[in-house]
Amino acid sequence: MLTVDRRFSHQCSATLYQEGSVSKPGNSAEAQRKEAAASLLKDMETAAARMRELIVGMPPQDLLGYIYAQYVLKALSAQDVGGQPEGTPIPAESGDLINDNQFLLEYVHAVLASDPLPEQVAFDEAKCAELYDISRELRQNAMFYAMATSADTKDGAFGPDTADIEFRAKSTWVLLRGNRYQVLEGEFYRYVLAPHDGLLKEVYGVGAHDIAAGFQAMTDATRSGHSDAILNMMDSFNAVQAIREEQGVGMDEAMKIWTEANASKLASARSAIDDMFRGGVANVSRHTNLPTELLADLAYRRG
Repeated sequence: MLTVDRRFSHQCSATLYQEGSVSKPGNSAEAQRKEAAASLLKDMETAAARMRELIVGMPPQDLLGYIYAQYVLKALSAQDVGGQPEGTPIPAESGDLINDNQFLLEYVHAVLASDPLPEQVAFDEAKCAELYDISRELRQNAMFYAMATSADTKDGAFGPDTADIEFRAKSTWVLLRGNRYQVLEGEFYRYVLAPHDGLLKEVYGVGAHDIAAGFQAMTDATRSGHSDAILNMMDSFNAVQAIREEQGVGMDEAMKIWTEANASKLASARSAIDDMFRGGVANVSRHTNLPTELLADLAYRRG
């Protein structure tokens, strides 16, 4: 992740340097940077408004499903490349999918939390593709803005290094969007909630350890729930395939036989499909054992 982010930062730096290397007659470099910063801010506001419009106008589950389904498409794309001659590149649009998705998901969450659900919503794949394009543009312009607004800082709390530190702080804020240290969630919450263990048990019936485990389960679902769902579906598919080969029946008949013999696994299979294509990894009621009272206090209503 860090390697990708550094490459992205260096690319932005090179682009900004090239754009600023041609001076306008009569304008100082500082004036041009201020002008560029004002223009970038306006562009970012326009992009953010369009993102909000697109997100609000689509059913949340369908939009989340589309975003998470990109991982499946990338895996299929990688498999196609794997069958090609050595050196065949993976399509460029799939190269930075994790960062693209994590950045976009943070804005989807912000919009869903702050905007009420309209009466009329409709899923549109073309608008989803546009949302990705605008999200990448916003992320890139935010990096440019961090550079343009830091370059003219002459002095400050860190002396001559203030401009560099200011840029690093701003650019890190941009690159961190959606990228959390998920594997340490449980450890962190066990530590910060431990002093309140007694009160938590009194109010919710569970203590700091169980709540921390629930928070870790939330982040695990986000981090690996999609791949877990794919493995679940593959196990079911392989079992049906084995029945078909052993009994010499068609796929429909093999599916019927498997279903009758594995009724208890149907709910798991449905959940796996939901996780893969309907954003089910975000369903914390299903992926954690946290009490409903606590989840209700942590939840938000649209708008």
